[in-house]
Amino acid sequence: MKIRLLTTNLKSGSLKRIAQGLSTKLGYKVWRSSKQKPNRIHLLYGDQKGKIEQYVYFKEQELPALTFTTSRSEAQSWAETGTVICRTLTHSSEGKGIVVAETPEAVVQAPVYTRYKKKKKEFRVHVFKDQVVHVLEKRRKKDYDGDADAKIRNTTNGYVFCSEGVVEPEGIRELALQARKVTKSDFAGVDIGYNEKLNQLFVIEVNSAPGIEGTNVDRYTNIIVNYQF
Repeated sequence: MKIRLLTTNLKSGSLKRIAQGLSTKLGYKVWRSSKQKPNRIHLLYGDQKGKIEQYVYFKEQELPALTFTTSRSEAQSWAETGTVICRTLTHSSEGKGIVVAETPEAVVQAPVYTRYKKKKKEFRVHVFKDQVVHVLEKRRKKDYDGDADAKIRNTTNGYVFCSEGVVEPEGIRELALQARKVTKSDFAGVDIGYNEKLNQLFVIEVNSAPGIEGTNVDRYTNIIVNYQF
């Protein structure tokens, strides 16, 4: 059966690149669509799983992850001794909707809050279904001259995904495969923090529509073409 890519975001550049790569390798047009079609292998990209649903799932599955609360007063009590991440948006990426609160007064109204956990390194683990595609590390650009906040590691703060010289902490792939089950999407980017001093891994969040570009396009398409559906 032919492969068909399902998504609610037909403008996704990442999925367009995957469709083009699969079309070249499979020898037929791989369509992106918001609707299913009979006699097709449907691969889902993105399922709009919110932050709160993710945090609840990680807690229920007893996975090492961020401590969270929906109570502003509880978050303010956390801010008396540490940093609180106020998440004003439950469906977002690239740090959108995040307010970093260092004091109780700085805690803004938000649907969910997480306690900041110290980490020396942060990774993005790309997963297709039950297979790890690639492990990337978020690193600060050498030529970045802005104010880089290590608490929120995104492109706005001068961080990029790097694949060279990545030293994977033991157990990171297994944790990523467990965490990715929070989403029904066949594609997932699992963000994992690593506290080197304590030798602890913890899940930050799972992206059900991860950015896919460069050599990662080939990695995904190769795994999909050879996958036993």
